[in-house]
Amino acid sequence: HVFPKRRDVDIYAMMTPAKEVGGDLYGYALIDDLLYFCVGDVSGKGVPAALFMAEVTRMFRTLVDGFPAPETIATRLNRAMTEDNEQGMFVTMFIGLINLKTGHMEFCNAGHNPPLLDGEYMEIESNAPIGLWPEVKFEGEEVDDMHGKTLIVYTDGINEAENVNKEQFGDDRLKALLQRKWGSARQTSETVHKAIEDFVGSAEPSDDLTKMCIIVK
Repeated sequence: HVFPKRRDVDIYAMMTPAKEVGGDLYGYALIDDLLYFCVGDVSGKGVPAALFMAEVTRMFRTLVDGFPAPETIATRLNRAMTEDNEQGMFVTMFIGLINLKTGHMEFCNAGHNPPLLDGEYMEIESNAPIGLWPEVKFEGEEVDDMHGKTLIVYTDGINEAENVNKEQFGDDRLKALLQRKWGSARQTSETVHKAIEDFVGSAEPSDDLTKMCIIVK
């Protein structure tokens, strides 16, 4: 819940679990001018999902120490999480690395829903989720320059949030909301959060709500 105060990047994340324990995750590591970050959604609910989530988060923080590419992190996570995985649990993840000096972003999307970049859904390779098949080859991608851009990475509890009529918030509403500039990363995150809460109303939460906003300056 602690985010850096720097002139070159603004980052903020929020997570609201649907139950007492959640299976969503987010994390970041800022090493000099390199920003590693991830958002993930573990299959299932309850304590097993929370334990799987905790292990993935811990390993992510460990793996970034060697400055690997995001697809390398995904590959190493996958090999570790497929071992003794008798329950067949998995996690979808978006893993990114931004060089804050150059603005260059490398990323690997492991079965996760596409983020929004300046209010538009990114066209990305889906890859497989992490934890299912040990020999998966993960593909990395890149964005040349993130300066002046706003990135929103979220879990499907956001776009699939349902109101009392079982209507989903949906991709179109989320896109329309994020095509406006809401200010800081925190203001943007809180605006999305409130829009979801207003839409869901009195309906029982169906999934964890997690999002991370990154603005490179």
